[in-house]
Amino acid sequence: MKSIEELLGYQNKTVVITGAASGMAKAATELLLSLGAKVYVVDRNETDLPVFQFISGDLSKKVTIDEVVEQLPAKIDALFMCHGVGIGKGKEKFIQMVNFVGQRYMVEQLLPRLVDAGSVTFISSTGGYGWEHNMQHVGEVLACSTFEASEKWVDEHLDLFTDGQSPDPYQFSKQCVSAYVKEKTRAPEFIGRKIRINAIAPSFTSTALIKEFNLAASNDGTEAGGEKVMYDLFLKSWNGRAGLPEEMGYPLVFIGSDLFSYLSGQVLYIDYGMTGELDYRAASAK
Repeated sequence: MKSIEELLGYQNKTVVITGAASGMAKAATELLLSLGAKVYVVDRNETDLPVFQFISGDLSKKVTIDEVVEQLPAKIDALFMCHGVGIGKGKEKFIQMVNFVGQRYMVEQLLPRLVDAGSVTFISSTGGYGWEHNMQHVGEVLACSTFEASEKWVDEHLDLFTDGQSPDPYQFSKQCVSAYVKEKTRAPEFIGRKIRINAIAPSFTSTALIKEFNLAASNDGTEAGGEKVMYDLFLKSWNGRAGLPEEMGYPLVFIGSDLFSYLSGQVLYIDYGMTGELDYRAASAK
């Protein structure tokens, strides 16, 4: 019987992971390094991990993504798209460009370098749950064939994120990520080379990003106030706490590994059953 390290198959494999200076992706990177992977990290912030190479770059802009891509290896075994930003008034466009438009473009540029039977794994979010109910706008973004066309769509639809009816900018960006995973699983450029594409969709997790959500939800302008609001609204009825970075980062590594070679087109919700109950309630109401 092979060891778990052998089954995961990361020994001496070349891995690219974005957003790995902190949070879930940092936890994933620590595990990848322990499994013997040759890890390239792309982030705006320096990493303190002993990775093979760190590359700094703004992944919201085409020109800087191109510069980053030039510095990455010619052969990649696994690609993890983990960078992202949260919420903020006036940042509606930036959120779309970082969380989806830039990510999709970077994947497209790196796809020719992925080995046959390689993997692409995203971090989506439970915020992207229910993307199929917003398929008109999500589909319009997915139909944009270039970075420029995607950016133009975002520029022309910024009012969607401020009308009080549509998903907020963060939710919409993650809906696009989840839908993209579903769309591309049978695309020739993926299935033709047996490249798998999946995502994890974490719930509330103890990272720097959750602090932004806490402040936004706060009734008194403090992070502690926001923590209470979030606890009362969500966490109290589930596990009573937010998830830990490693509770999200480790599954990310697993589903991108050889061990999950038959898994593709899936968005794995890691939320202690929250979306599972929502699905059950919706089905029961029919």
